[in-house]
Amino acid sequence: MPTASLRRSLTVLALAALSSVSVFAQVGAPVARLLQQPAFHGFQQAGAQLSGPGGVRVQLTPRGRFLEQATLTVPSADPALVARYLNVLLDGDYTAALTDFLGRPSVKAALPAGFTTQADAYDLRLQSSGAGLQVRVSLHQQSGFAPVPVARTLGSAAAPIVVRLYSDFQCPFCQKAELEALPAVLRQLGPDVRFEFHHLPLERLHPNARSAAEASVCAEQQGKFWPFKDALFRRNDWQRADSPVAAYRAVAAQVGLNLDQYQRCVASRAGRAEVDAGLAEADRLEVSGTPTVFVNGYTVPDPYDAASYQQLIEFVRAR
Repeated sequence: MPTASLRRSLTVLALAALSSVSVFAQVGAPVARLLQQPAFHGFQQAGAQLSGPGGVRVQLTPRGRFLEQATLTVPSADPALVARYLNVLLDGDYTAALTDFLGRPSVKAALPAGFTTQADAYDLRLQSSGAGLQVRVSLHQQSGFAPVPVARTLGSAAAPIVVRLYSDFQCPFCQKAELEALPAVLRQLGPDVRFEFHHLPLERLHPNARSAAEASVCAEQQGKFWPFKDALFRRNDWQRADSPVAAYRAVAAQVGLNLDQYQRCVASRAGRAEVDAGLAEADRLEVSGTPTVFVNGYTVPDPYDAASYQQLIEFVRAR
């Protein structure tokens, strides 16, 4: 079992190497896509195993038409050789990071027994294999999500697939996701999918984010969270305002809220506890950036691309 410091080291390694990971990473994508990669040209396929030059093997675990996990076995622990194939599986450049990581005494000491650790959106199981190395790659599945009020969900409460968005009203990247990806995502939701909005205002970066979140809770209390959220994300006149209250009130009027009830809610900060609960949940789950999106606990790699959501939804459906 790796120490906490070792887990953190691997996570740092992965975060550096996975900065370019996209919807086109191989694990979680259709198996056929992996077989088309130049690094695997010349490999022989026998069922779910690929055998390549020099004794390199990749054991595939399909999930329907998708690749659920891949176990890479290389005859030498040479980081460049390991990275050659791991880079393809994760669509990143691991070469320099792996050279540093695998050379650390603490890592070498842990490899004979093997260990599994989270690396960004992936779980990596590393273990010595003779003179070589075996690396099993699978998507990390987060758990322990808190429920949200029905007014902040779309779709059936009994839906087996849940898309969870952690968002900040003042975050420009959240606005990008809202305007570029979510309209298509929400149009494509099937009867087996529920969509949830989770509050994560990053107050140190966005001073108006909390007040916007609390205002949205007041809209939620009147059953108008979704139109309020949509209208607020479409505006660009309040994010840097010293006092955004007038903009919130204008949105409240626009979506048809009872303004007296809304004003009493805002003045009493009735939404404070709900926003605090969202922040506590994000802290417990170690979700620190926005937008962060999960589909049944699997991280959506590109929250600005509707295809990224849809691929994970289809991956979860596949059995």
